Amino acid sequence: MDALSSAWKQSALTVALLSLYSVSWAADSTPKVTEEPIQTLKTLKLQANAPTNKNNDISAIAKTIINREEMLKYGDQSVSDALRRATGFQMPSATGPRGPGGASGMRFRGGGAPIFMINGEPVQGGPRGGMSIIDTLTPDMIERIEITKQPSVTQASVAASAVINIILKEPLQSSRLGGTARVGYGFNHSGASEEERKNVTLQMDGRDSPWLYSLSANQNWDDTTSITQTQTANQTRVQKNVSERKASMISPRLEYEIDDEKKVVAELFYRNHERDGSRSDQVQQDKNDSMRLNTRFERQVNKNSDKVRLSYEKQNETELTRSPLSSQYIDQQIEELGLAYDGVRQFDEHRQIKFGLDTRSSSLESNTADTLDEQRYALYSEGSWRFTDQQTLTLGLRQEWIHRTGLVDYDDQNLSPVVAHRYNFNDHWSLQTNISQAFRNPKADDLLPTVSVSTDSDAGSLNNPDRGGNPFLRPEKITAYESTLGFNMPAGGVNITGFYRQIDDYIESVIQQENGRYVKRPQNQDHATTYGVELSGRYALKQTAQGHSWMLNSQLSTIRAKVEDDITHQDRLVSDVAPYSASMGLSYNYQPWQISTSANLSYTPEFTRALENQPYDRTSNERVNLDISATKRFKQGWATTLSARNLLSTDYKERLSDQSDGSLYQARTSQAIPSILFSVEKKF
Repeated sequence: MDALSSAWKQSALTVALLSLYSVSWAADSTPKVTEEPIQTLKTLKLQANAPTNKNNDISAIAKTIINREEMLKYGDQSVSDALRRATGFQMPSATGPRGPGGASGMRFRGGGAPIFMINGEPVQGGPRGGMSIIDTLTPDMIERIEITKQPSVTQASVAASAVINIILKEPLQSSRLGGTARVGYGFNHSGASEEERKNVTLQMDGRDSPWLYSLSANQNWDDTTSITQTQTANQTRVQKNVSERKASMISPRLEYEIDDEKKVVAELFYRNHERDGSRSDQVQQDKNDSMRLNTRFERQVNKNSDKVRLSYEKQNETELTRSPLSSQYIDQQIEELGLAYDGVRQFDEHRQIKFGLDTRSSSLESNTADTLDEQRYALYSEGSWRFTDQQTLTLGLRQEWIHRTGLVDYDDQNLSPVVAHRYNFNDHWSLQTNISQAFRNPKADDLLPTVSVSTDSDAGSLNNPDRGGNPFLRPEKITAYESTLGFNMPAGGVNITGFYRQIDDYIESVIQQENGRYVKRPQNQDHATTYGVELSGRYALKQTAQGHSWMLNSQLSTIRAKVEDDITHQDRLVSDVAPYSASMGLSYNYQPWQISTSANLSYTPEFTRALENQPYDRTSNERVNLDISATKRFKQGWATTLSARNLLSTDYKERLSDQSDGSLYQARTSQAIPSILFSVEKKF
C-alpha cells in the first residue's frame, strides 16, 4: 500500500485522475475531424464502452470503435498508435527484453494478446512470434477498429481477453481512381543509441460500378543501434546491439456488387519481414514471408444479413542464430484453410438472433519437431431481446471441437455460454453486465518444444532466457464476470468497469534451467484469478464558429493477477503484469489554419513480483511516456505530419534480487530511444 500511495503522487497519474473529474463527461464518442473537403467520409455514430448499433444491432455486449477520422486527427501511424488510447491495454516497451512492442504483443486485463481480425477474419503472426499483418497496416488502409472487451460467442472471443476487428477502408470517392501517397523519415540520437526510420506508403482506390477496387502497399526500413547494460554482483557489461529491419506489404482488394443486396469481396495480403541483428559475437537473422487470401460473399436484406467466408494463409518463417560456440537454424511453415458462415436475423426492433459456423484446418511443420496437424470446428448462436425500453438481454452459446495429431495427439470439445444484460436507467445512465464460461486451447506454436536462443551478453540468464514451447499443455478453463456503469451525454462520457476472471489450468510463462541455461516455456498452473477496475472518460468540444475543436480523454486501469502455486498452494502475483496504468490524451484542431495536434501521456509504476520456482524477486522500473503529433494540411491535397514518440520514455530496467536478504543477483538496463518521424503526403 505504501508503494501504491507513493505512485499515486506521480505527476502523470495525478493529471490522468484530475482530468477524469475536471469536466462533465459523456459517452457519445469520438468527434469528427474537419478536413479540407477533398473526399466524402462516411458518418459513424460512436460510443465509448457502449454498444454500437451498426445495422440496428441491439446486442447488450459492449463495443468500442476507433474510426479512421480519429486516427488521422491524432496523427496515428499504425494500429498500435490508435490502440494506445484504448482502456486496459498494456503495450510492451520497445526496449523491453521479452519481445517487441506493437499491436501483436500487447497484453489485456492480465491475460495474453487479444484476438485480431481483419473484416471479421482471424489473423495470426509467425510461429516463432513474428510480426502479424496488423503491424503493417496504416490508417490510410483502415475504415475503423472495433474493440469488443467482453466475451462474445460470435467472434470466437468467449475465452479471449479482447477481440480487435479491423475493418478495411472501402473506396471513398465516386471517381475511378484516387488515393494517398506518403513518405516518412526519422532520425534519432540519444547518447550511444540511434535510430533511422524510412517508410513509403501508397493507398489507391476507386469505383467503376459494379466494381470497387483498392491497392494498399507500404515499405519500411528501420536501422537501430541500442545499448544494453547488464550487471551482477561481480561485474558490469555494456553491450552494443545493431539491427536492420525491412518490412513490406502489398494488399489488393476487389469487390463486385451483384445487386443492391449482394456482393463478393476478395482481399490478398502479401507480407515480407526481414531482420538482421548483431550483438558482440552473435548474429541473428530472422525472416517471415506470408500470404493470406480472404474471400467472402455478403447478402444484406433490410436488417437481415448472411456472410460466407473462405480464407487461406501460408507462412514461412526462419530464424538463424550464429556464434563462435554454436549455430542454430529453425525453419517453420504454417498453412491454414478456413470456411465460415455468419447470419443475422432481426425479427423486429426488439428481437434479434446471430448464428453461424466456423471450420479451420491447419498444419505446422518444423525442421526441429514433428508436424502438428489441427482441425477446429465451431457452432454458435446468440440471441438478443429488448424486453423493455430500458432493458436488453443477450444469451449466447458456442460449441467447439478440436482434433490434433502428429506432435501431440488428442481430441477436445467444450461448450461456452455467455449472458449479457444492459439496463438504461435514463438517457444518461446505464449498467451493462456480462457473465461467461469458456475454454481456451493452447496455440499451436506454444506446443512446439523447439528452443529459440536469446541474444545479448546475458543470453540464457534469468533476465533474458531462451524461449521454447510445451507439448503437454492443457486448455484453460475460464469463468468471467464483468460490469460497466456509464454516464453519457452528447459531449462525452465516463465509464467505470469492474472485471473478475477465474482460470483453472492457467497457462503461464515459466523460467527453468535446462542444460546450464534458463529457458522460458508455457506451463499450466492449477488456478489463477485476474480482477481490477477500469475508469475511462472523454470530453469533446465540437467545432465552434471560430473553427476551434478539441477532445480530452483519460483512463486509469488497475489489474491484480494472482496464481496459486501448485506446490505450496500459496497465492503469488503474476511476475510481468503491472498493478495499474494511467494515460491521458488531448487533441486540438484549428480549422482556419488546417492544423491538428495531439499529445498523449501514459504512466506505468514501478512494481516488484516474485519469480515462479525461483528464490528471486524481479523489480521493473516506473515508465513515463509522451507522444506528440502535429499535422498541417495545404491546398491541392498536400499535408505534412511531425510525430514524436517516447519523448519522456525512461530506460527499461529490471532488477533481480535475492528474496532472503535483498542483495543484487542480476540487473538489466535497455536504453530508450525517443522517436521523431516527419512525413509528407499527397492526396490525388
